[in-house]
Amino acid sequence: MLMFDQAGRLQFVDFRFGKKLTGERTFTICGMADSLAPEIVLGKGHGLSADWWSLGVLIYFMLQGDMPFGSWRENEVDTSARIAKGQFNLPQSCSPEALDLITKVDETKRLGQDGPESVKRHPWFAGFDWNTLVDHTNPVPNEIVSRISHHLLSCPEDCSFPPSSPLRDSEGLEDW
Repeated sequence: MLMFDQAGRLQFVDFRFGKKLTGERTFTICGMADSLAPEIVLGKGHGLSADWWSLGVLIYFMLQGDMPFGSWRENEVDTSARIAKGQFNLPQSCSPEALDLITKVDETKRLGQDGPESVKRHPWFAGFDWNTLVDHTNPVPNEIVSRISHHLLSCPEDCSFPPSSPLRDSEGLEDW
């Protein structure tokens, strides 16, 4: 899941659907049904390239405001079938670079299958300084900062949030 922090920077949160791969493939289904790669839906096992598929789904969603294969909330079976068949509408409003990025879906030729560098070099990201993302110095759009500031100002003064703290007793999770 992506969320904005108080400075307006994107943060990845909620890794309860994550899994650390110890081999090349796994057969565990992790993730939201409407962003699963075809190899997961078809039960063929999957590797890290399934995460790049999910990035393509996220980019599509951010550009279009809809999921490319429909939402599992509407009909999980139909959504899974569309994913398995690769059936989705190409948006006319996207740039050729964006379309190229989100249509690199074949697992054997998928963008990112050889690591993140091929994704970072894709023309859609041309001019993006990846170091600013890593060191949190990338500029945040004023509209985002304005919305976050407005939200924080509208929060009642007595509004309190539980402090985040590390798990105190993780002994039960060691062999998980």
